Amino acid sequence: MKYFTFSKKFTYAFLGSFAWAITIILGRIILNNGENAFNLAFWIAFLALPYWLFVFKKHFHELKDAPKINWLIIIAIGLISTAGVNIVEVFALKYSTALNYSLLIRSVTLFTIIFSYLFLGEKITLKKIILLILIFFGTFLLITNGEEISFSRGDIFTLIEAMLISLGNSILAKVATNRMSPSISSSASFLVGLLPIALIALSKGVIAIPKMSMLVLIFAVVNVCCITCRFLAYKNATASYVTMIFSMTPVMVFLMAMPFLGETITLIQIAGGILIILAGIFTEKLKI
Repeated sequence: MKYFTFSKKFTYAFLGSFAWAITIILGRIILNNGENAFNLAFWIAFLALPYWLFVFKKHFHELKDAPKINWLIIIAIGLISTAGVNIVEVFALKYSTALNYSLLIRSVTLFTIIFSYLFLGEKITLKKIILLILIFFGTFLLITNGEEISFSRGDIFTLIEAMLISLGNSILAKVATNRMSPSISSSASFLVGLLPIALIALSKGVIAIPKMSMLVLIFAVVNVCCITCRFLAYKNATASYVTMIFSMTPVMVFLMAMPFLGETITLIQIAGGILIILAGIFTEKLKI
């Protein structure tokens, strides 16, 4: 039974990945019912605002005498991760196909391993390379069902989003949790990133009461859980480790898509999902 016990860092990363999968399903349902993407992004942030303000106020003492570099890190995460990712994602989803987006966004893992080596001094080992191949091959089978895909200009936006996620959600988040608590780093960066999103939404005149208000509220709550778990994971693990565990998200999305979106899954996709799950388990057990 010892083999089936998992560490704290795996638990946080897995729960964060699971929460992210739920938000993807909720996002599909809400957007498929005609909700404006910018309006959705605004309300997800706005509904979570009271919670993040409470956390920020409770832990603000950490920043009172903090060096300027801590503030710069928080601002960078807010602009890159909270604002930048959400804004670029709108264009990625608009101009890319769902198939291409789902596949290319997993390049986050590759970018994170490279950036972790360049900026955090994390080693690129043979184990990481093998697991990375497993993740990409499994994702390819899961998303494409073994069929060929064609690329479009929207794929450029998807790759840019993947790079922003790697820099903001992984590298800078890891740096932040090495210097501050997950609570202050997550809440402060969220508040910084909320401002650009609100300004863009207001400038486009798209802010209106969401059509599926209850689902949007659930989305906001689950998104808070995802962000919290992600920062806690980075507090306890390397950036490469966390992003590899988060690679299990597509498997969870497919499993949830069957009952909630009526999508089907083939044997090839099941094989791809098994490869991704094995890569996640090996990431934990091989001490990546």
